[in-house]
This record gives sequence, structure tokens and C-alpha cells, in this order.
Amino acid sequence: MIVDPLIRKLEQFEPLSPEARTALEAMPSRLREYGKGELIVEQGSSPDESAIVVKGCAFRFKRLADGERQIVALHVPGDFVDLHSFVLRPMDHSVTAACQSIIARVPHAKIAEVLKHHPHLTRNLMWDMALDAAIAREWMAAMGLRPAPEQIAHLLCEMYFRMRRAGLVRDDSFEFVLTQQDIGDLCGMSAVHVNRSLQALRARELIEMDKQRVTVLALDKLIALARFDSAYLHLIE
Repeated sequence: MIVDPLIRKLEQFEPLSPEARTALEAMPSRLREYGKGELIVEQGSSPDESAIVVKGCAFRFKRLADGERQIVALHVPGDFVDLHSFVLRPMDHSVTAACQSIIARVPHAKIAEVLKHHPHLTRNLMWDMALDAAIAREWMAAMGLRPAPEQIAHLLCEMYFRMRRAGLVRDDSFEFVLTQQDIGDLCGMSAVHVNRSLQALRARELIEMDKQRVTVLALDKLIALARFDSAYLHLIE
């Protein structure tokens, strides 16, 4: 089902009733495929619907006055990329597809209808937005305080666990489509530093990486290098 990863994620907070699951499954009104770099939501707009990543990857970013881009969030299947637009307008950032992606659109009117008939879902969706904020705080704390290899190791640990929650890790391998420039924009470092850091992680036999996937060869060692504490992801294993 389209929203299975979202339901799997929301049930990390508390179990959903069969009726609530059915209501969530009926929310999306349409699917659309986006190419890499195509805008999903534009800064300054006031959308009347929210978007769920079904396949692929998307990121939120701020465009600075000098034209530079800072990525402020990364979204995987099962994530609402702009649930807060349900209550906050206009958008103060943009959302774009990081690769070929499929996005489900959910009208705000449909969200309101679902919450009217299943008010307990409000807590699950509030948890989802709070989780976004927790990840943002962790990124803010990491940026500039960790050496580059450690910071990128931390990002890969986070993505490993988020993709595993979505049921998308196979044999310790998951899709990872960000370019080195994307990683630099996310971590606040140059592409040269990103390249050197990835090479260092490969040399230590912690990861294997190609253009489409990352395979974690030694998760415990990667976690130790990154000083990664998954508590902020509120995982239930």
C-alpha cells in the first residue's frame, strides 16, 4: 500500500486501530513522479495539500540571499515532507526531489476530515512533526562540532536506521542517492571534504558505496566513530 511506510512509522509512537489505518490508507488523492532536482514545494507558496514520500528521497532547503543552498532536512519513504504546511503558511523553505521520486499528495481538507473522525491520530501526527524537529536539532548540534568523517558517519548511521524503520534495508544495504555536492550542502562542507571523508570511511572498511547504494560493513564501528546515539530517532526495535 502507498502509505504502509507512513503507518509503520506512526505506529512507533502508538498502535493504530484498524479503522485509523483504513482512514490513512484512503488519504492520498493522487500520485506524481518527480525528477531529480524538481521542486515539490516552493518557498513562499501556501499549499493546500501535504506530500508523502512513497519512493525515492526528498530534501528541504533554504535558498540564501547570495544564492547558496542549505539543506535543512532529508526525507525518506514514509515521511511527510511538509505536514506543518497544514497549519503554517506561507512556506519558508522549498522541498525538492533528491532523485527520481514518487510523491503522494494529501489535501489538507482530507487530513482535517480524518482527524475529525479519528482525533487520536492528532497525537501520532504531532509526534511525526516533533520527530522532524528532533532530527533538525541533532543536525544543528552536529554541524561544525564534529570532524568531517565523523559527521558523515553520523549521517549514514541516521539514514541506516531511518531506512530500516521504513523496511528498506536489505543485507545492511540501503538506497542512498545523494551526490557529494548534496552531502556537502547538507553538512556545510565542501565537496572535496566530503570525498576525502567517504574515502576514509571506505579505507577503514566501514562502508561500501556506489552511486545508488550504501552498504554498512561494520555498523558497531560506524556508530562508535560517529558517536551516534539513536535516542533522538525514537526507535522501537
